[in-house]
Amino acid sequence: MSSINHVLLPTDGSEGALHAAALAGDLARALNARVTVLHILNDENLMSHAWGSGGLIVGSPAGYFVDDPSGMKSVEEIRSTIEQQARSEEVAKTAEALGDTGIEPNLVTIWGHAAEEITRFAKDSDVDLIVIGSYGKSKLKRAFLGSVSQAVANLAPCPVTIVK
Repeated sequence: MSSINHVLLPTDGSEGALHAAALAGDLARALNARVTVLHILNDENLMSHAWGSGGLIVGSPAGYFVDDPSGMKSVEEIRSTIEQQARSEEVAKTAEALGDTGIEPNLVTIWGHAAEEITRFAKDSDVDLIVIGSYGKSKLKRAFLGSVSQAVANLAPCPVTIVK
């Protein structure tokens, strides 16, 4: 096996992701490898945030969200808010569970389908190993769509370690 210089740690902030972070941290320290913490957001996050706040989506070409009667927010403004929240919550918890690896982790948040974006990022970023939790926040979704970790294991261009 070739040397491991770059570890990819996908996260959704779940207990499984935090267990994976602890192992990824141990590996990174032992191998002096850099770690990228990757958080994937999708339009489901956008919709749940919009509906969760009691807002209404207006079907305009510009894609505006009415948060309250006095103002409108663009989809990009909502995405930016969701990204900031994810960085301050899920990504921050994962980075803490990762621990001090000696090399500052790269924290990345992108939009898309989790398994596809994880494998795309791994290919584009010369990742040597993916360390991922065996289950995430959405257990019901996993029952219908299959787990993200299994899809990543099948599609990844590098070895994948699935952590329970």
